[in-house]
Amino acid sequence: FHHDMLHAEVPHNATLLYSMEVPTHGGDTLFASGYAAYESLDPAIRSKIAGRNAIHHYHYGSTQRGDDRGVAAYGESVHPVFRTHDETGRKAIYVNRLMTWNIVGMEDGESERLLTALFDHLEQDRFIYAHKWRPGDLVLWDNRCTLHARTDFSDRERRLLRRVAIEGEVPS
Repeated sequence: FHHDMLHAEVPHNATLLYSMEVPTHGGDTLFASGYAAYESLDPAIRSKIAGRNAIHHYHYGSTQRGDDRGVAAYGESVHPVFRTHDETGRKAIYVNRLMTWNIVGMEDGESERLLTALFDHLEQDRFIYAHKWRPGDLVLWDNRCTLHARTDFSDRERRLLRRVAIEGEVPS
């Protein structure tokens, strides 16, 4: 799961995907609600992390956290762990397993423990919608409060989607 461009100083607000070709099995997109995850988060964890920022780092093509490919990051940023949505005023968990490296100002062990708890909480089935693509589908999601991931599919089939991103603002 990830947010688009979380590793940039100005991440995308939203993303649109239009499906042109889809595999017969797999290739679905999973969406997780950062709002619902935040609202149901253990209050003790929430208070321990409230007001803190996290470092986000990413290399294109990597599929695992910490994969630095032996070179400098494509992008690196610092954003709030809990983002306040600019329009709704609601808070959402704004970290992800792929790009978030640590919580600023915390010892590595404590940061890793808390981030793992957040990742595990966010990725529960109760917060996830799975979209099974059909040719011609158009899906729009808000990156400020939604994470997404793709399920695997056969490398013998094609999954062709057109993507449009909507520029955002510095998160608060």
